[in-house]
Amino acid sequence: MLIGLPGTHLTADDKERLQRINPWGVILFARNYENTPQIKALICEIKKLIGEDTEIALDHEGGRVVRFPEALPELPAPRLFGEENNPEKMYEYSLRAAKALQDWGITFNLAPVVDLFMQTSHQRMYDRCFGGDPQLVATMANAFIKGMHDGGVKATAKHFPGIGPAAHDTHERGTVIEMTKEEMDKKMWYPFREAIAAGVDAVMVTHGTYTHIDPDFPATLSRKVITDVLRNELGFKGLILSDDLEMGAIEKHYDIEEAVEKSMAGGCDIACICLHVENQDRGFETIRKIST
Repeated sequence: MLIGLPGTHLTADDKERLQRINPWGVILFARNYENTPQIKALICEIKKLIGEDTEIALDHEGGRVVRFPEALPELPAPRLFGEENNPEKMYEYSLRAAKALQDWGITFNLAPVVDLFMQTSHQRMYDRCFGGDPQLVATMANAFIKGMHDGGVKATAKHFPGIGPAAHDTHERGTVIEMTKEEMDKKMWYPFREAIAAGVDAVMVTHGTYTHIDPDFPATLSRKVITDVLRNELGFKGLILSDDLEMGAIEKHYDIEEAVEKSMAGGCDIACICLHVENQDRGFETIRKIST
C-alpha cells in the first residue's frame, strides 16, 4: 500500500497504524508540511519506525502540482516546457528538483504526466500535460525521468492508459473514453512505451473507463487494462500503482474493500489510499485476507 498521513507530526495512532500496515510507501501532501526541518524530521521518523527502505513519495509534477513550492527549487508547469520544446532545460530543472527531493529523503516522484492534451481533455489537465503531440510528450517526459534518476529519485509515468481524451475529472466522477484500442496504441501509448524503454520505475493507472478494452470496469480495477495491455502487450516489468482509490470516480461506485480487491486482482502492485485512515485500515485488512 501507499498511504497518506493526516498531519505534520506522527501521533501515537499514526505510529501504530504505520507499524501495523507496514506500507510500501508513504505519500506526502501540503498538509504534512510546516517547514524544511520539520518535513525532514517527519521523513526520518517514518523510516526509523518502519524501515529505511520505505518509499517516501510525492506528486512533484511542476506548476500547480508542487506540494511544497516555497521550499523546493522552481519547477514550472509541464505545459511551459512542452511549448518551449527544450528537453535539455527540462532535464536541468528535473535534476535540480530531484537533488532537493533526495536531500529531504523523498525517494519516489509520482511524475511525469505523459498524457496527451486533446480537444476533449478536461481543462484541469491543460498545464499538467506537456502537449498533444506524442513524440513531444515522450521526449520531454524522458528528459524529466532522466533528471529524476540522475538526482537519485525514482519516477512514475501516469496516467495509463491515457486520460487525455477524458472530458471529466476523475477526482470528482467517472469518465468514459471511447477511443479505439488501435488509436490509443498509436497515440496515447507512445509516450508510455518510450518511458518504459527509458527505464521508468513505475506506471500509475487511471480511473477512466475504456470501452474498447474493458467496458465493465475502470482501468484501475481492470485486468484487461493492467495485465493484458500494460504488462503483456507493452511489456512493462516495473511497479504498477493505482491512482488514489478515494477519488470520486471510484468512491462513488465501489466501497474501499472492493476497490482494493479488484485493483490487486487486476494486476496493480500498490494500492494508493491517500487520506482517510479508516479506509487505510479497511484496505489493509482486505489485502491481508487476500494474501492468506
